[in-house]
Amino acid sequence: MEKSFSERVSEARAAVGAVTPQEASNLREGCEPVLFLDPRPADAIANTTGIIPGAFNVSLPEISNGQLPAAFGDKWARIITTCQAGPMGAVAAHELLKQGFGRVSYLEGGTQGWVDAGMPTNR
Repeated sequence: MEKSFSERVSEARAAVGAVTPQEASNLREGCEPVLFLDPRPADAIANTTGIIPGAFNVSLPEISNGQLPAAFGDKWARIITTCQAGPMGAVAAHELLKQGFGRVSYLEGGTQGWVDAGMPTNR
C-alpha cells in the first residue's frame, strides 16, 4: 500500500534534519558550496514565493528517479531542499538521503520562511 503524502512528510522529517533560513543563508555565505533544490512545479514557484537564487528546480518524481543535474554528482555535497512551506522539501531531502546523499537537510518554513526572513528570491 502506497503511503499518503502526509505519511511521507512525517517519515521524512523524522529522517532528515531541518535548517532555519538564517542557518541556510550562513552556510551559503561560507567557504563550502551549498546546493539548493526546489521540487515544486515551475508555475507554482512563479505564482508564489519565487525561487532562491541559484537553486535548482527538479521535480519530486525526477528526484525520486535519480534524474538530477550534473552538479549533484558528489554524494557528499551539502544540499538544502525547499518548497513553498517545507513539507515537499522534506520529502525531497529524504529521497536524496535514500539515494546515498550524506549531507542533506530541508529548509524549515520553506521558501516562504526564507522570504519572511528578508532574503531574496527570483521570480
